[in-house]
Amino acid sequence: MIIVEDLLAADGARGYAARPEMDPLTEEDALLEAQLLDVRFDVLRSTLALLFELRLALQLREGNTGVLVAHGVRQCVWSAHPRATDKTAWTVVGSVPHAENRLFTLKLALLPYANFGLIATSAALYTGDVPGMVEIPDYVEDDEVTIGHHQGRVGQLGLAVLSDPRGLP
Repeated sequence: MIIVEDLLAADGARGYAARPEMDPLTEEDALLEAQLLDVRFDVLRSTLALLFELRLALQLREGNTGVLVAHGVRQCVWSAHPRATDKTAWTVVGSVPHAENRLFTLKLALLPYANFGLIATSAALYTGDVPGMVEIPDYVEDDEVTIGHHQGRVGQLGLAVLSDPRGLP
């Protein structure tokens, strides 16, 4: 079983590359309706991981979970309106990736009312299935054990796509 923290330090993942239906690292709105559940930032390695629930995603059907890992993070920005609940699954309503000048950028528009942005030297999206995930949790009503089962662990992991702006002309 692989945990998100393993991906923050992962090297040599290119050997598992495949192609998803849409490439969230190069195609606009490929992450539509995915839910952002967690963000992990390893400041020691300048690496950031975004954990997505993919069962609601309109374009990505290869797994129930996605982890976008950005290496060489130069900037990370989060802005959100106040919310009435303690826990929120942030639904992607817009995603704009871009690679230029050897940097990868990603801008996410999220509901309820948040924005996320990052700039990094490279990024990869891992997709896979978390065993036992049958129902999508209700983040307002479900207990922490039910919700926790869905966060942080990715089993049967395969690398769906890899973007490395350093290799771009």
